[in-house]
Amino acid sequence: MEFNLKMAMFKPALKFAMERSGHGAALGFKLTRVGQGQVEMTFPYKENVIGNPLTGVVHGGVIVSLLDTCCGCAAITVLDRRAITPTMDLRLDYMHPAEPKKPIFVSAKVYRNTANVIFCRGSAWQDDEDNPIAHCVATFMKVDAEGMRFSDILRRRVNHLFGKISKPSKEVLEEPK
Repeated sequence: MEFNLKMAMFKPALKFAMERSGHGAALGFKLTRVGQGQVEMTFPYKENVIGNPLTGVVHGGVIVSLLDTCCGCAAITVLDRRAITPTMDLRLDYMHPAEPKKPIFVSAKVYRNTANVIFCRGSAWQDDEDNPIAHCVATFMKVDAEGMRFSDILRRRVNHLFGKISKPSKEVLEEPK
């Protein structure tokens, strides 16, 4: 396997964006593998996202969010130009509820990449990948974002997380007399 500089630089940026901001930070999932057209994530069990307090089962909306995010991340890895990839369609089949107090593993893979649409498959499981909690198919639209620069995105995220960072003034200070 040959070294891919673009992917080597992209992985930490994607990991930062998905784990440290938005719903990724709120849910606490971790990107565990990022490759060309493939992403894997882990979601640790959390009591604050229980759907049924009697059973302790994770809410189904969390499963949807994990699969959509994982597929979206896989879609981003195959872009050949500056673009964003909003979800066009997501179809999910639940096979059985997640077991309480166990982590959930999620994987996604791009299976077709066209000029305007990226097609993905995803799966969520716990103990056995061949016995999924749910699986999905998803499509993502490629929307050009030529004016979008990583440095601008990072600056906005830092300002959001830590407050606005002002630029140094260009005024010349007079020396006291």
